[in-house]
Amino acid sequence: MSKIKWFMLIVVGMLCSTAFVNAAPTTIGLGDTISVWVKGEPELSVERQVGNDGSVLLPLIGSVGVNSLKTVDAARLISGMLEDGFLREPLVQVTIKNKAPASRPVAVSARPINRPAAASQPEAPRQQLVEIVDAATRTGVSGVAMMLGNRVYQSNRLGQVIIEESDGGAVLMADGFQTISGDLRQLLRPGKPPRIYLQRTSFAESITFNVIDATSRRPVSNVEVTLDNMKIKANRQGVFKISQITKEFGEITLTRRGYHTVRRVVDYKGSDTRTIEMVKQGR
Repeated sequence: MSKIKWFMLIVVGMLCSTAFVNAAPTTIGLGDTISVWVKGEPELSVERQVGNDGSVLLPLIGSVGVNSLKTVDAARLISGMLEDGFLREPLVQVTIKNKAPASRPVAVSARPINRPAAASQPEAPRQQLVEIVDAATRTGVSGVAMMLGNRVYQSNRLGQVIIEESDGGAVLMADGFQTISGDLRQLLRPGKPPRIYLQRTSFAESITFNVIDATSRRPVSNVEVTLDNMKIKANRQGVFKISQITKEFGEITLTRRGYHTVRRVVDYKGSDTRTIEMVKQGR
């Protein structure tokens, strides 16, 4: 076999290995900012600063101790944790983006030296990984808007979000789920990571609309109805029905010769019978 073929086999073997091996591995220290790259998983590829406890908080797997590890060893550790029930043969690379300033050694003197006390540095906010979960299926809910403090977070495709507050009022909104609000500590449920459960919104199976004259209160017949991109027509009794509802809101437009056009947003939650009034032109 030629040297070129041997070289290609070695390269392929390196690329197929679980962890990406750096050419010059570097030791990770407290306060360093590291970059974690996971092939094909942009939501898992993040930058994190090593905390005082020597760990970083990563999506999906939570807290990982990386202090004093070489970057190649940290990559293997993270890869193994991801492979344990989450991804199949993940390819991980860890690099140090910024090294924390090295502390200078203090000279020892025979006589004590009075030095001014160093100003205390405010601690960086501690990050927390939270999963937002469908209460029925126990699966993560993506695209949840979470308002907490002065920030708005959004969950990833796994339903995960990393927040920088540990308490305070929170509001969570997602399509197809009930909006919830309250103190963060009360919303969080125990788990690794802690979870917030959302209840699905129940839609009416069908909604019947009665179109009436605003003055006479009598039915308005043959009203043309545009619902999103669909067009239907009310019957002679001014009645039309919407079924197979899969979302919370819809925009509806009613037109009839001799009447003002009616445009409104319909909430599909709640009662299954609604009344819409139309006003004659000239009034």
